[in-house]
Amino acid sequence: MKIIALTTCHNRRDITLRALDSLHKQLLPAGYSLDICLVDDGSTDGTGEAVKSVYPKIAVLKGTGDLYWAGGMRFGWEHYVKQQELDYLLVFNDDVELYSNALVSLFSAANEVATSGNDTYAITGAFKESVTGSIAYGGVVRNSRWHPLRFGKIAPTEKIQDCDTLNMNLVLISKEALKQIGFLSKDFVHAKADYDFGLRLREEGGRIVLAAGYIGECSTNSINGTSEEPGISFKERWKRLTSIKEQSPHQRALYYRRHGGFMWPIFWVLPYIRIFFSGK
Repeated sequence: MKIIALTTCHNRRDITLRALDSLHKQLLPAGYSLDICLVDDGSTDGTGEAVKSVYPKIAVLKGTGDLYWAGGMRFGWEHYVKQQELDYLLVFNDDVELYSNALVSLFSAANEVATSGNDTYAITGAFKESVTGSIAYGGVVRNSRWHPLRFGKIAPTEKIQDCDTLNMNLVLISKEALKQIGFLSKDFVHAKADYDFGLRLREEGGRIVLAAGYIGECSTNSINGTSEEPGISFKERWKRLTSIKEQSPHQRALYYRRHGGFMWPIFWVLPYIRIFFSGK
């Protein structure tokens, strides 16, 4: 069984090396092999060179510097993953710190799902917030009766749980799921590419499943530097809200039109109305 792991990075050498170290310490079931591909998207801190020095077997691809997360993952998919036969794609963020049984947990969940008769699936895992210990990332479910794209995090239990979509901090995707819907949509440069993937998979009859227990730790993204940061001007808040790192109005419209139902224009415009009338 061949697994190809894929991540992308930009200028956080030590964090990236820590994530790769935790991945190399994983226990793999007998008969499984793991290849790793890292897209170094224009790092100037020597990330790619450091990775090749410590882990010479990792395939390091050089990005253009303007790929961002989703673009970097698609770059790795197009230039490395698609060229090979595989059984699973393992997508991970370069800032995770995995527990030693993380992959065992994902494969245990995958076997349980496959036994149920569905081979089109993605298995995600729950991460603890590094400082507070609260749930940081993993699987999510809809938590609003009126807004179709409002989601809440699921706390892991001793059993697997079905989700509506997922964060791709660490996710195991079956080859059948990739054949069914492909990989990340070209419509998204950074934000919402993972949610869109999960929603498309569910719409095509696939399953999104949260593995049992926590599989690692990961710090949640700070609101500093985002449109949610307190005390910034209206102009700056608008600039950040419509930036590539959050979501341009065009990309947001594509996401809401695809998954937001017949009232999608209302849901699409809400944050712009809120920021306009608040003056913040």
